Amino acid sequence: MTSSLQLGINAAKAGRMQEALEFLKDAIIEEPQNAEVWVWIAAIIDDMDKQAIFLEKALEIDPHNIPAQRGLAYLEKRRRDEASVKDDHLSDYTQPISPFPPSGGRKKPPVPRRWPEISGDELDGLAQPVPQEISRNIPPDDEDTQEASKLTPFEISLLGVIALVFCIIGLLAASALFNFELPLGFLQGERSPLVSEPPYPGVFLYENEIFFDIQQHQGLPTQEVGIPTSSQTTPLVVLWGAQANRDQMKLIYETGAYIPIRGEEHKNGIVLIQPGQDLLPGLYCFQQLNQEDPLEDAAYWCFKIDLLPPNE
Repeated sequence: MTSSLQLGINAAKAGRMQEALEFLKDAIIEEPQNAEVWVWIAAIIDDMDKQAIFLEKALEIDPHNIPAQRGLAYLEKRRRDEASVKDDHLSDYTQPISPFPPSGGRKKPPVPRRWPEISGDELDGLAQPVPQEISRNIPPDDEDTQEASKLTPFEISLLGVIALVFCIIGLLAASALFNFELPLGFLQGERSPLVSEPPYPGVFLYENEIFFDIQQHQGLPTQEVGIPTSSQTTPLVVLWGAQANRDQMKLIYETGAYIPIRGEEHKNGIVLIQPGQDLLPGLYCFQQLNQEDPLEDAAYWCFKIDLLPPNE
């Protein structure tokens, strides 16, 4: 025996709205806990308040009922949008119910509409309840959810640049606080200070693209032979293939004060050394103790600082 719900659906498909309404009223009595009954009856009436009540009842029975969710979303949108299209119907959004002609309150009887968009078989398939395991994975058709903001590629790039700037500021602050040097040459676009390699192994004062040989002395030098002069406050000293060892060398001023130095490993085994502070005029020597025989005189490589230009 065909149920009142199915008879109401068949009558609705045929455009017999009043007959469909009577069958669906009977279906409410027969199947009050069937959400599809409330969805179908909401679709064939034009009273928005009653439609909302019937759809809420359907969701009370089946919170995952997709047609009821869509129908309520449509009603809320229609209430907000006073300029909605005149012939726009709840059934356009509830699905599986297709558009039906409005009923009652008209001088001319309504003309039954055909179903050009959805066939009867397709409508029957859509009218079946949605399995709960599937409906749980279907997000609500909510406009606010669909319009959730997403970061654009430009905004992502801007956030990356800001993060990088804060990292650099943090590193600079840490270097100032803990007194250590940062290898920032790659940020400044610095190139190698050497335009060529030393002419032969040894220790050199490099200035104006010229290598000045610094002679090795056993003990403090007693004459100025092999002691070049620099006009720079932070002269560059180059070690290449010599007995000098950067890790064992100390820079001493003529007053006996030790001067901090920093070294950088260059290509082909070349080591670049510079003082860690501006130098005053006077004599400076790199001292390297003999690790094998501490009693033997230390090795010295000396240079002078003269800040006055030549011939002045």
